[in-house]
Amino acid sequence: MTSEAAPTLATVLEEATRRLREAHVPDPRREATALLALIFGTDRGGVAARKPDPIAAVDAARFEELIASRVLRTPLQHLEGRTEFHGLEFEVSGDVLIPRSETEDLVQAVLDAGLPESARVADLGTGSGCIAVTFAVERRSWQVIAVDLSAAALRVAARNAATHGVGERVTFIERDFAAVPEGERGLYDAVVSNPPYVPEDEWRGLQPEVRDHEPKGALVPGPTGNEAYEAVARAAREMLRPGGLLALELGWKSEEAVRAIVAGAGFREIAVRPDLQAIPRVLSARR
Repeated sequence: MTSEAAPTLATVLEEATRRLREAHVPDPRREATALLALIFGTDRGGVAARKPDPIAAVDAARFEELIASRVLRTPLQHLEGRTEFHGLEFEVSGDVLIPRSETEDLVQAVLDAGLPESARVADLGTGSGCIAVTFAVERRSWQVIAVDLSAAALRVAARNAATHGVGERVTFIERDFAAVPEGERGLYDAVVSNPPYVPEDEWRGLQPEVRDHEPKGALVPGPTGNEAYEAVARAAREMLRPGGLLALELGWKSEEAVRAIVAGAGFREIAVRPDLQAIPRVLSARR
């Protein structure tokens, strides 16, 4: 009796792609290839080069676990445990919002704003720490604080800071960002935030990867989606020096409301820049 030959990578890849397609996972071949690359510690090119090779039983079993999780719409980034942001790799988990490319526009707007060389910058609602850590990496003389109400998120953010060698230059603070201690009033050159901005009814219609696997508190501030903007504007008014910069990421339909909120909080020089899809994405203003 002869044992059955092990399937090739090409065979298991085709089967995995079919299952992901049936589960309505976007771009199923790319995602299946990415998970197979994770198994072998390679990239998509490395998978392509090994397609004719047989896959060992232990690797096939691990791949099956990953595909089964992806069929249930667990985000690819959670399965990989990481994602790229502004050219840096960040750890992610179900405790933090997965960094998006739109937030890179927010980071770049602040980097381009001409802040003082030794600027004090506050990141309100830091999550994974992608904003704060990127600032610390890009501007070695800036003093950065990162605030979040979630202790679990702050642990992820602190590990990301340590990974990129800036753990001693980013201060992580666990608190509601709406609460400003007396000692932090008028202290900052910039307050930056990608706050929760998804309205409650819109959240229900999000893709399962987002709705079922990312922390709701990092997405939904309340019924209108504008509640966190109001809190950030009030906090920034207290935290910023005269002329200090407020920079906010906008939801796809929140520009009008946020302009009014920021103006009502006493900010001036309000400007909005669009993202690559021409959606108003970053609002900046001066105290």
